[in-house]
This record gives sequence, C-alpha cells and structure tokens, in this order.
Amino acid sequence: MRKSGRKLHLQEKPFQVLVALLEQQGKLVSRQALHERLWPADTFVDFDNGLNTAISKLREVLGDSGKDHRYVETLGRRGYRFVSPVEELGAPAALEQRELNIQRRLIEPDTVVVEIVGRIVFGPECQQIEWLIAHLLSQDEKKIVFDISGVSQIDSTGVGIIVMCFGKMKKAGGDLRLAGAKDTVAGVLKMTKVDSIIPLYPTAASAVAGITEQDQA
Repeated sequence: MRKSGRKLHLQEKPFQVLVALLEQQGKLVSRQALHERLWPADTFVDFDNGLNTAISKLREVLGDSGKDHRYVETLGRRGYRFVSPVEELGAPAALEQRELNIQRRLIEPDTVVVEIVGRIVFGPECQQIEWLIAHLLSQDEKKIVFDISGVSQIDSTGVGIIVMCFGKMKKAGGDLRLAGAKDTVAGVLKMTKVDSIIPLYPTAASAVAGITEQDQA
C-alpha cells in the first residue's frame, strides 16, 4: 500500500480485512464472513475485539474514521463495506490469468449453483472456495451445488477444502452437493472416496433435483 508515493505499513489482519472489503466494493461484508476468513474454525480468539482492532488499525492507516468515513463504512453490527471508488491499474499478466473462475446463479426457490472453472489446487484457489462458502453462509444460503464440470485438475488440498466446506454446510444445517466431475477429476474423487461423504451427480440439474426431492420427502 502506498499513499502519495509513501509506503504504508499494514499488519496482516487489517490487510486481510481490506482485501475482503475491496473484493466486495460497495457491498456489505458481514462480521461473520470476516470471522470465517480471518480466523479458522478451530482458532479460539475474542473475535469481536480482534475484528474491531483490525478495523481500527485499517482506518488509522487509511486516515479514515467510523464517524466521517471516506473508505470503510460500519453498518450497525452487521458488518462493513468499502464505499470509495476502486480502480484496478496495471495488474501483472500472471495475476490476470486466474487459475480459478467462480460464478454463482440462484436456482429457484432457494438453491445456489456455484460454477467452478479451472484448477482446485493448493494456494489461492482453495482459499477462494473457502471464502465463498463463508460468504454464502453469512447470506443464509444453505442449499449449494458445486458444478465442477469445468474443473480440469484437483489435488489433495482441493479435495480437503471441498470436504471441509461440506462439513461447514452440514454443521449449519445446510446441504452441499457436487456435480459434473469428469476425467481425471472424477478419478481423484473416486480414489479418495469423496462420494461416500458428499453426494455426487452427473449434472448440476440432477443435483438441484436431488435437493428438491429431499426437501419434499
């Protein structure tokens, strides 16, 4: 981070909050979503004080305040949003070629299909999926289908992240299903016996139908 050409120091947690807010510029990012992103589920921490401290340090570096906010707006006890315009300048080519592309679409009445294209492997790709589940739960979306027909590669970390997301959904009283696995991805899921944990379907449509049938049973 730089301001007027001067490099600014920002600690890890405030920086993670800033990234989360910038990714959803102009939109509410709930406190729960930030909790899921900043602290793993098995971390014991005074979350409220930790997040409040991170927000305060971020505002201090930005020269912002909660009362006369130019950048970070507080929305009651719901969360925060970044209100200043954001422009992406000169992203390096390596960053422009994203390893993973994620699109969401709502299937009536209340099922979200998440279309994942690319590679689910160790690194930022797995974090994207983890953060997505945290965000969906913060929006009270609990019927999810991962359409992975566009996924070309998945490693052990990717498998672990998907199983972890399934566990989080289950714990929250939700339902997560996988659809469209092909070729080597299907082979990895079969070899790791993911189908014994998470329901697998040939298409997203059949997965949505499976959720609907379960609801009606």
